[in-house]
Amino acid sequence: MAFIPVATIDEIPEGKGKCIEVGGREIAIFCMGGDLYAISNVCPHQGGPLAEGKFEGDMVVCPWHQWRFNIKTGRSPVSPKLKIETYPIKREDNRIMIALPE
Repeated sequence: MAFIPVATIDEIPEGKGKCIEVGGREIAIFCMGGDLYAISNVCPHQGGPLAEGKFEGDMVVCPWHQWRFNIKTGRSPVSPKLKIETYPIKREDNRIMIALPE
């Protein structure tokens, strides 16, 4: 699995999200409790920007229509079948690295 540098730690404040584009995908990166998470930035409902959403525990709430997704698993609490893409993420010094599916 190849990891790609996409941002620096300083660019992702605690409790906030940042949208990055890599490999033709919009990815939302979050920092919660010092841990990093990466999910699709696009809400499957109507394409809302999840990186701009608010947090409720481990859930990010889409700012457009309040759909919620777990930032660790990508799953919706409403339906286990409703899931968004999650991406492996790691820190390397001050860099944030993401792996895309092959």
